[in-house]
Amino acid sequence: MDESDELFSSENFDPEKYVKEISQRCVGGIELHQQRSKIQHLADETNNILKKNVYHNYTLFIETAKEISRLEGDMYQLSHLLSEQRSLLTTLASTSVFQNQERIELNDPENSKYDEDNIELKRKQALSDIAEKIEGCINLTENSGRHFLYEGDLMELDALDNSQICKLHAYLLSDVLLLTTTFANRRTPARYKLETVYDVNNLAIVNVKDVKNALKLLAFPDTRVFQTTSSQAKKEWLEKFEEAKRLHLSSQNRKRGSISIESKSPSRFNNVEYSTNPFEDLEEDKNDIEIIPDWLLEVAEDLDVLLVERHFEDAYTLIEKTRNYLKESPLTNEILMQDLLGKVDIRIKTLTQILTKELEVTPEKSYPGGFRTARRAVRLLNILQKSTQACDLFLKLCSNILKTQLKQIKREAATVVYVKELSAVFFVNLCNMAKEFQEQAFPNNPYCASSFAVWCTKEISNFMSNLIRQVFIPHVSLSVLSKCIEHLHFYSEQLSEFGLDVTYQIDGQLRTPLTRTLLETKDKLIESINEKVNEENWHLMNFKTKQQADKLVSEFDELGVPGTEKYITKDFCYELTNATIWFCRVFVQFMESSSFDVPNIVYESEQIICDILMRFIDHIINSLRTEKFLNEKSIIEKNGKFLAEEFIPLCAILYEKFYGIPSIRFEQIRNEFNDSLNKNTVTG
Repeated sequence: MDESDELFSSENFDPEKYVKEISQRCVGGIELHQQRSKIQHLADETNNILKKNVYHNYTLFIETAKEISRLEGDMYQLSHLLSEQRSLLTTLASTSVFQNQERIELNDPENSKYDEDNIELKRKQALSDIAEKIEGCINLTENSGRHFLYEGDLMELDALDNSQICKLHAYLLSDVLLLTTTFANRRTPARYKLETVYDVNNLAIVNVKDVKNALKLLAFPDTRVFQTTSSQAKKEWLEKFEEAKRLHLSSQNRKRGSISIESKSPSRFNNVEYSTNPFEDLEEDKNDIEIIPDWLLEVAEDLDVLLVERHFEDAYTLIEKTRNYLKESPLTNEILMQDLLGKVDIRIKTLTQILTKELEVTPEKSYPGGFRTARRAVRLLNILQKSTQACDLFLKLCSNILKTQLKQIKREAATVVYVKELSAVFFVNLCNMAKEFQEQAFPNNPYCASSFAVWCTKEISNFMSNLIRQVFIPHVSLSVLSKCIEHLHFYSEQLSEFGLDVTYQIDGQLRTPLTRTLLETKDKLIESINEKVNEENWHLMNFKTKQQADKLVSEFDELGVPGTEKYITKDFCYELTNATIWFCRVFVQFMESSSFDVPNIVYESEQIICDILMRFIDHIINSLRTEKFLNEKSIIEKNGKFLAEEFIPLCAILYEKFYGIPSIRFEQIRNEFNDSLNKNTVTG
């Protein structure tokens, strides 16, 4: 311990004096901050030590409570045996062995039977009255040892800030605690509605001194705080609950220590001349007593401790050990065996609730360890035959992780870069989840595998819907969309390694927005063609130098339209007009940018391309028929011949190159165009 620890822990410590000394000794704010940090560090260490001590004392409290409970049971059993011996000795002392057996009567049988019947009738009537007042109440009369102890109103308080939550009415029976809510303005025999039923054996009531008339109910894993109507009511609740615990404990002790003795004691007491040696039966009964291991009698308490300490694997091992023992060596006492199985089933439900809560997704809960955090809970739920529930929670966890990962990507860069990053994060995480699902969480589980496939389809649908809203916006170019779709296909193909082919689903969702974008682009392009042809006067393009003409020829070569040098005259005039050159350039670029690798829109793309081509062909045919351009007819014919003999066959080749399939529409358009050219030439 350093000087500060000794100073703070001394009895003569004066806070004001200590602060004055620090203010005189320290110079400037930096040293004061250092002193403050030092004191804060000491406070944190003290807090951690106190927490460790509280946890240690809590463990000791559980162990001490178990020892006290065991000693109390032993004392009760000893008292019971002493009472039996005293009764037996009294009977022997007051009875002669030479008298008739009929003279040995401790009580009148008829009066005793009448009293027992009367008590049993009152007990059942009280339980029936309670059941009539509670809607949805359990059958209270099915347990022959159950009787009513106490009832009263309770106000439930928040465990953190002690604020009032709701008003309840509670009934305490010898083995269960019933919590009910009150009906408002209800004229029926049922005045209350059942909310919760607690087993007295699994409950503990703690006196809360900080809050007036408050009690704390410990029902693992829940902790609830209630406030009684008065201090007298609080005292009565504590006393009656202790009585219920004693009654339950005595019932258990009778099951444990007097299984065989109780079945044989009446015949021995009713007939003193049963044997020449009255102690022979005790020896026989001692041999007939069923030996039950101590660990089996304490299995409920041990499971509670393991669950509190979060030793879930050890808890499951103990559950299986208990089940196997009861299966291989069933107890002759059916009541005790059913009681043990019921307690184990309750702990299994508690363990399942804890594990499912581990996998529940909440806004405040994060998973810094990724799937490693959930593996333990999923594995144990699978062992507990809760694979369906574990699968649903695991997939919700995956959805939450995907949502969190995608939120971290901000749209700051260009559209193509953004889609690339978004696709990489989504599909890479999806691949990791598929690997975790198939190899770690649910291996060789066909039902869960089908659930994962359905979940994956749903997540991809949501992802594509959000992506389409962000990418398919006005003024987006076809080349940008084409590159975005390439990235989508590239990353989605990685899922095929896990037996998931989602390309068809992605293409299906892209069909509608892509078709709409192509139609919008087609309308804009046709509008541009109309503006261009309205300005067309069919005059030749004049170049001042041969280099300018050669530059245009090389531009067409790069565009994929070779052989245009033969349309240059000797005086460097280009027989192809400005509108034709512009259309060829724009049309080839449109074909290349609209070549999406989406099979579902091939037909729509082909139709749109042909419509655009037919619009410019109609312009040439109409120009041949117009008297306004009679002097330029030869130029129009040369431009039309170029389109029919050079450009349209080239478009068919480029279409097969871009889309991967041939098209017969270009040949049909070419033949119809040639027929129209020949017809208009002959007519002219």
